[in-house]
This record gives sequence, structure tokens and C-alpha cells, in this order.
Amino acid sequence: MKDSKCFECGSSDIVSGLTVLTEETTSGGRPAYVNLAEPTPEKKPFLWIREEVKSEFHAAIRGTCGYTRLFAKNHAEILEAYKKGYTSPI
Repeated sequence: MKDSKCFECGSSDIVSGLTVLTEETTSGGRPAYVNLAEPTPEKKPFLWIREEVKSEFHAAIRGTCGYTRLFAKNHAEILEAYKKGYTSPI
């Protein structure tokens, strides 16, 4: 994240590297995340475990205007899984 100025308002007052939380996070759960899962094969073997790729987020907030950007921590892994046909299970 190499933000130096907000493209919305031009401010350089940017708070970055923030973890994006949910109500579950505060009670011991995981931060907000995306999940891509391998599709079920046409001929599923007897023993098969679905592979998944997850990525939490971090955020950058512009202190002057409030504009917020989210960044996936594992963006390269998410892209590779997407190219393999993985989809969001929910």
C-alpha cells in the first residue's frame, strides 16, 4: 500500500494498515475475509477434501474525507484460485 495522497480529496492524511474487523472478531472470531473454494469434481474420489483460499483485509482511511480502500492480504493466492475456477461458496 503506497498511498501518499487521496485521489478523492488530495489529502495526504491517510491512516493505513488497519485490520478490518467484524462483531465476531471482537469475541474471538476471525477478521473479515473472502473465501474461494475449489469446485466439486465431476467424479468425486472416495476421499476428497475441498481446497480453499482465504484472505483477510486491511484498510486505508483518508483522515480528511473518510474515503476508505480495502486491500486483500493474499491477493496473489486469490487470483490464482480464481483462475483455477474456485468460487465463493456462499
